[in-house]
Formats: sequence, C-alpha cells, structure tokens
Amino acid sequence: MARKVIIDCDPGIDDAVALALALFDPRLDVVAITACAGTVDAEQATQNVRALVERLDPPRIPRIGAALNPEQGAAVSNGTLLHGEDGLGNQHWLPVSRQHSMPSDKLIADRLRADPGEVTIVCMGPLTGVAKAMGRDPALVPMLDRIVMAGG
Repeated sequence: MARKVIIDCDPGIDDAVALALALFDPRLDVVAITACAGTVDAEQATQNVRALVERLDPPRIPRIGAALNPEQGAAVSNGTLLHGEDGLGNQHWLPVSRQHSMPSDKLIADRLRADPGEVTIVCMGPLTGVAKAMGRDPALVPMLDRIVMAGG
C-alpha cells in the first residue's frame, strides 16, 4: 500500500526534482502539495507548484495549498543566484489552469482529519503552513503518521 504524503515545499529547482520523483513513485500517494515562501515569495511559490504539477501531469493530481506570507520576522531566502528570479531557473512558467487552492494550513488540517494516523508530511522548506496548522489546532499533532524534514 502506498504511503500517503503531503509535500510541503518552497519550490526552487531542488524541490522541482523532488516533486517529479515523488509524483511518479508508486510507493507514494501524494495527497497534497503545499507551497511555502522560502526560495521565492509566497505568490511565486504557489505559482511554481501549480506550473510544475501541470507540466509533470502525474497520473493523479494532488490538491495544492497556497503559500502563506511568512509571519513578521521570518525571512524569505534570496536564492536567485542558484534558482533564478522565478525559483525555477528563469523558466517563467505560468500555470494554465486555475485549480482551486486553499491556504496551506487549511489543506494540511483537512487532509490530516480525513486520514488520521495515515499521512506523512515531508517538509522541504520553511514550516510556515505546518506551524500555522499545528498552532491553530494542536489536536492535529497526534493525527500525523510522521513528519520528515529535509532542510537546513
């Protein structure tokens, strides 16, 4: 049985590769992808996730959570030297469809409630949406199967 995962990412080039691998791995059921500001700002991060999913065209389209603006004091890294102005090597991809997306924290909460104890969150960027979801509703914490962080 495939492991249900939410991928929480700040999609630069590195996260684009990780998304491509995860969306086509039969061992994973990517139930949601939540964007967060980090490599790029919140709006660009959300746009990057949508554009990547559309171009990859996986067999099952996951729900997409819109990035939240970081809380006051949280900084967005300047990854433009490595990732380009748009975070994806200056491809300037725009999403074609406008899949309805809700804020990342709401999507995380909804998915954890839908499958308590079965969802793993894989974090590849700042934990803005995860922190907001858990801070707003601490009862979500025991509903997690596990949380995996790949970041520094």
